Amino acid sequence: MLEFKPMRLSDGDTYRRYAKDMRSGESSFAAIFGWMHKNRMHICEHDGLFFRFMNNEDRHYLFPLSLEPMSAELAGRAVALMEADAKARGIPLKMIAVNPEQKALIDGKGFVFTESRNYADYLYNAQDLLELPGKKYHSKRNFIARFMRENDWQYEEITNANLNDVWAFQDRWCRKNGCDTNISLQEEATCIAIMLYNLDNLNAKGGLLRANGKVVAFTVASRVGCDTIEIHIEKADYDVTGSYPMINREFLRHNLTPDIKYINREEDLGLENLRKAKLSYHPCALLEKYKAVYVGHDAPGAPS
Repeated sequence: MLEFKPMRLSDGDTYRRYAKDMRSGESSFAAIFGWMHKNRMHICEHDGLFFRFMNNEDRHYLFPLSLEPMSAELAGRAVALMEADAKARGIPLKMIAVNPEQKALIDGKGFVFTESRNYADYLYNAQDLLELPGKKYHSKRNFIARFMRENDWQYEEITNANLNDVWAFQDRWCRKNGCDTNISLQEEATCIAIMLYNLDNLNAKGGLLRANGKVVAFTVASRVGCDTIEIHIEKADYDVTGSYPMINREFLRHNLTPDIKYINREEDLGLENLRKAKLSYHPCALLEKYKAVYVGHDAPGAPS
């Protein structure tokens, strides 16, 4: 039997060890822990496998991870364990954020798959986001030039010394964008607070941007796998022209190392403006994700 427990800050090293070869948002301990109030993640180590279960109203599993290369045989054994666990809970076995490689391992084994385009992660070449080269980034460079021309600005790493300034900006952003009547923004604000007050514990880094002494943008990110940085939070004042591309560039200027090849800017959730903004940075890939529902080999519509 699988023995799940609520995920805690102290589980970060274990989580990262199992997810060391991945680039998706679900492989980021910082992202998963930041949303613990929403996903209620539970974890279980069992016989070299690492299981993750979201004990919220949706009650989904994530695809199991392994310290050794995941084979079809190993995936089949993991699925059998999850199937037994789901049966004991009296729920269907459902997995979310299954990537194409994971899908191939369990294809034809009683699962029905649905692509989740709204949750595909946007992956970018790190040097492209740092340098913004060529015609396709012309407008981004113009916005940055205007920001630098119109403001006495500075970039700072987020520390205990300026954390209150960041939170004051987040409070202003929330009042400006109607957080008091938007549950999704309230949940996001909780995630932001968890991350900001646990940067060291989450192995995350943050940066802020000031214009004329006032914070106008901030960001929080962490390393994912061996060659990727994932941007978890990026907030800026829309009324300060160029603040969004400027905080993106400055954070990378101060944190990009030679071994980092990619930037993951997470999903767009199907929001039109967010999708447009993410596409405007010209991703090199979309990390596809699928929902997998186990129906059994004998169920109507099951894979043959």
